[in-house]
Amino acid sequence: MSSLLKAAFLFASLNLVSIASAADILIKNAQIVDGQSRNVDQKTDILIKGSMIVGLGTGLSAPANGRVIDAKGRPVSAGLFNADTQLGVREVGSVADTVDSGTSNEHITASLQISDAYNPSSVAIAYNRSLGLTHSLIQPSNGSGIFAGKASVVRLTDTDAILVDAAAMVVSLGEAGSELAGGSRAAAMAMLREALEDARDFSKHRESFARGSRRDYSLSRHDLEALVPVVKRQLPLLVRVDRAADIERVLDFAEKQKVTLILSGVGEGWRVADKIAKAKVPVIFDPINNLPASYETLGMRADNAKILHDAGVKIMFTGMGWQNTHNAYLVRQSAGNAVANGLPYHVAIQAITSNPAQIFGLPGYGEIKVGAEASLVLWSGDPLEVMSNPELVLINGEEYSLESRATRLRDRYYTRLINN
Repeated sequence: MSSLLKAAFLFASLNLVSIASAADILIKNAQIVDGQSRNVDQKTDILIKGSMIVGLGTGLSAPANGRVIDAKGRPVSAGLFNADTQLGVREVGSVADTVDSGTSNEHITASLQISDAYNPSSVAIAYNRSLGLTHSLIQPSNGSGIFAGKASVVRLTDTDAILVDAAAMVVSLGEAGSELAGGSRAAAMAMLREALEDARDFSKHRESFARGSRRDYSLSRHDLEALVPVVKRQLPLLVRVDRAADIERVLDFAEKQKVTLILSGVGEGWRVADKIAKAKVPVIFDPINNLPASYETLGMRADNAKILHDAGVKIMFTGMGWQNTHNAYLVRQSAGNAVANGLPYHVAIQAITSNPAQIFGLPGYGEIKVGAEASLVLWSGDPLEVMSNPELVLINGEEYSLESRATRLRDRYYTRLINN
């Protein structure tokens, strides 16, 4: 066997994760932590049949031939959601063959569909799942233009992983957009404006375009097709932007263009929180970011999440900067930091469970109630405490192993260490 085949075999064997088939489960004496329940001291039983929660209360009867798990007062939350990762499309950043998160092909911008490259067998997926992450929004990277492509919602399962193929159209403005547009924020806005106007015209005149009797457009036919749902308000425009002035400009643009908007980044969002709330625009950001990394984030502060929430903005979290793919589960640490800086605890839980479920259309996920999807995590302690760990991970009623390639390697070399 060649060295390459041996390496591939080792890689595959270390990434094997056993999955228990769905079975009825009764979790007894759990502390419900779902961002909705306020009486967290009450111990509750959770009855799961197949993929659904069918009972909540006290003294529930164990299912016939099912499992009974005594939580002993420990917390149970919905599986965590990170709203900005590249799980399944970025394996090793320094190895180009394992990175499918974006393209430099100038003819493929808005039409890039990131789910086409998604690999549910990625090592990073099993690892993050074993640490409590069950869902994510996968966002593409910008290549040759301000449009990165269509983001997708996935659940971290081995099959039927893609829940929403086209969840949002991703656009970069601010400093990144300026660079992509040739060196000016004004140029980036002009490109965005022209693209949406072209998409509207294309939508109304497809036949004449096909005959070659329509004016030239700024984007390819496929890119324009991808933007038609945006101008028809069937697909939100997810805009990456940080500076307060840029946020205001995008809010005004979205109102005039009549498009549905989601903001991502919002480093200076606190400065214009009232305007974001008035426009009813949800935001995605990492609340742990509190120091300026560029001129457009000079106004970053640790209580950004609290101020945005107090103004009435619906918030979703990503986490830990450059680690937000390979260590995407650390979104809970970012949420914990938001609580430490004044955000109510239940709102932080909502930001990594029920809020993204509502915004991206995932009925049944994100809350713990009768009729909800049984995507749950039993924790050893508070889910927002960094020393807590999952003791049970269920996705859609299926129990997933807490083993991963990382734990297998840990155990292998720890055993060697103590034996020597």
